[in-house]
Amino acid sequence: MDLNRNDFIKKQKDQLVNKGAIADALKHVKYKIAILSGKGGVGKTAATINLAAALKNKNFTVGVFDADLHGPSIPKMLGIKQEAKLNGGFWLDPVVTDAGIKALSVALFWPGDMTPIMWRGQTKSRTIRQLLSAAKWGGLDFLLVDLPPGTGDEPIAILKSIPDLDGVIIVTTPQEVSTLVCSKAINAARTLGADIIGLIENMSAYSCRCCQDTVHLFGKDKGKQLARMMDIPFLGSIPIDPLFSEAADSGVPIVNLHPESTTAKSFVDLAQNLSESLPPKEVPDAPPEESHSCPGAGHHHDKTGCSHNHHDETGCSHNHHAH
Repeated sequence: MDLNRNDFIKKQKDQLVNKGAIADALKHVKYKIAILSGKGGVGKTAATINLAAALKNKNFTVGVFDADLHGPSIPKMLGIKQEAKLNGGFWLDPVVTDAGIKALSVALFWPGDMTPIMWRGQTKSRTIRQLLSAAKWGGLDFLLVDLPPGTGDEPIAILKSIPDLDGVIIVTTPQEVSTLVCSKAINAARTLGADIIGLIENMSAYSCRCCQDTVHLFGKDKGKQLARMMDIPFLGSIPIDPLFSEAADSGVPIVNLHPESTTAKSFVDLAQNLSESLPPKEVPDAPPEESHSCPGAGHHHDKTGCSHNHHDETGCSHNHHAH
């Protein structure tokens, strides 16, 4: 008998999460960390990619999963121009950046930078679970998951679907409105059973390059106060720096573009604090990475798959439609 929509969604979730498809896809990833903020505009994505770059520069293998379906920014900030490719009939190969960071985002197979993603509810949660189960990350020391602002469908899907999640890093700015909303994000993560690894305060202060004066434009030590109030570790502060914005627009993390800047050094310290705070952990060694051609290569697919021609032997370079 055919399943109705609700039964199909429940069965799919059971197969992806409870039956181990997501766990199997992530079994060679040592540390799985979600980056969360209750409020938009705090620089969470920029913090994610620079923390990833700082960890990569410490000789860790690093992947970044962009779970922001409506406003994915990871590809732009990492300078990714190519699309993600299918590996066989089910797996997706994350794109490897020039810096050696693996990245996967819905923007890497969505048709056009200006095409909006207008999904609701279960569609978003289901898409995230599908991507988690299909991504072929291989062996990683760190997988950083960049979550959209708030405590809605995407954060809930991530926090409930990733088995053995090591915890959440909260990003805030010093304004009271930001720290107030971030306190809700902290409590939401705790409600869902996630550990809080620590808090990062972005845009903490501005230091004039001419006179060396330091100005706390949005308040002083509000991030530290929030961490103390919520009884979570304070991982560090990131200053206000025009070079930060320049690096994001250029597609190169400031850690690599301006390694001598105060901001880059702050991320190096953050990476050091993070790597030292996590307990030792072992995961199975990943097998050698292989890439297989898409089964439909050279053929025109019907509306249940993709409608275009494949043209290489390592995978396919086209836009797949989520079903």
